[in-house]
Amino acid sequence: MTLRQLFLRFALLVTCTVPCLAGDDGATILTPLPPNAPFQVPLPIPPTLQPTSSDETTDYYDVTMQVGQVEILPGKLTTIWGYNGRYPGPTIVAHRGRRAVVRQTNNLPESMSVHLHGGHTPPESDGLPLDLIGPGAMKTYTYPNNQEAATLWYHDHAVDATGRHAYMGLAGFYILHDEYEESLPLPRGENDVALAVQDRIFDYSGALVYPLTDTTIRTGVYGDRLLVNGAPQPYFQVARQKMRFRILNGSNTRQYIFALSNGDPLVQIATDGGLLGAPVSRPSITVTSGERIEVVIDFAQYPLGTSVILKNLDTTGTPVIADVMRFDVVREADSPDESYVPKKLRPMERISPKEATVNRTFTLQQTLYKGRQIWTINGQLYDPTRVDARPKLNETEIWTFVNNSGQSHPMHIHDIHWQIIDVNGVPPEPGDDGWKDTFNVPVGGGVVRVIGTFTDNLGGYVTHCHKLEHEDHAMMFNFAVEP
Repeated sequence: MTLRQLFLRFALLVTCTVPCLAGDDGATILTPLPPNAPFQVPLPIPPTLQPTSSDETTDYYDVTMQVGQVEILPGKLTTIWGYNGRYPGPTIVAHRGRRAVVRQTNNLPESMSVHLHGGHTPPESDGLPLDLIGPGAMKTYTYPNNQEAATLWYHDHAVDATGRHAYMGLAGFYILHDEYEESLPLPRGENDVALAVQDRIFDYSGALVYPLTDTTIRTGVYGDRLLVNGAPQPYFQVARQKMRFRILNGSNTRQYIFALSNGDPLVQIATDGGLLGAPVSRPSITVTSGERIEVVIDFAQYPLGTSVILKNLDTTGTPVIADVMRFDVVREADSPDESYVPKKLRPMERISPKEATVNRTFTLQQTLYKGRQIWTINGQLYDPTRVDARPKLNETEIWTFVNNSGQSHPMHIHDIHWQIIDVNGVPPEPGDDGWKDTFNVPVGGGVVRVIGTFTDNLGGYVTHCHKLEHEDHAMMFNFAVEP
């Protein structure tokens, strides 16, 4: 039996630390808690993590992965696994050109790996799936922060267990600023708010339920409750002024189509890799697992007492959850609002396909393996000993993802950011044409072409589907950047 087969067998047979629903794998029978009425609790804001020390070039942080007891559902305590025992974890705020060194201590009963999603990071600090921190051990991650300002996030990435670990709460924001972004007149400070949108299932005691079955390995896990920053469909009281929202789809599988209940457009200013070239006014924005967007909403246009709901128009997830959170306009701005969205954001040059020296194709499908239909890339299970691509440093490549399955796949490429060339032969819509690290490949023969240049870092990385149950069950491959 190969090393990969051992990991896969472990993933299929492991006894969950959290309860499981009944399924075709014979898991324990539990009845999910019925949905709650929305807009009953205020939006929590995760605290900003303060450095334990700093010097001329570097900020140093300490984080402990540990069990926590938190009130997610009103009147009930839920056991979570969290960074510093919080859900979501504390937000790390960094600045381009200043290193962040984060020492992660694992006080949980399973091995962990911390991935900075969207970070341009050396392999030894990337949080690769087999670069594990055992129980009671620690690892120091060094983030150079030599990339443009962007909304990043950190989460567990342990081989074959990412979905369950992230579901238990191991995720947090990593906000990177730079001088150019800070020179723009965008909303800032308390008017710059990060929103982690995730779905979960709870039982009657308030415990998290992670239903890993043969069925959910194929479909992904869909929750029946929608959480924003760890609160169920909260409300957020705002002033009559502009606000910037950094929205993360931190769900294991669920896709969202965000829109405002009053029909007003969302003004998008950024995507995974940072600011767009210009703002885009969009009636709705689709965000798949792992993707981030940034939008500005001008609440000054609404009279006091107005409520606007952030909606989810997507109906493909089961159960359908339409309401994300509610904004309540309750006060005038404390001071004149001088922020605005400029017509131009960050200059961005498109990479010409003619610059590419290599074209690679990756086919996404299900493959029969020992009587099971397993998610694969190019017909192969993930094998930690196999390298499927060897790009050269400073060279530009085109990667084509072909989806020969009945489900969409948000593909996440570690190390660098990319530009979408086209989706099914059509150039990306404005708002999807920025720097990205996660790309949704549509169903039924959908084809996405992306282009990127491998800079700075040598060594091994992974690419995988960011439907976490797919990632955990073999939909991943290794690549190595070589001189």
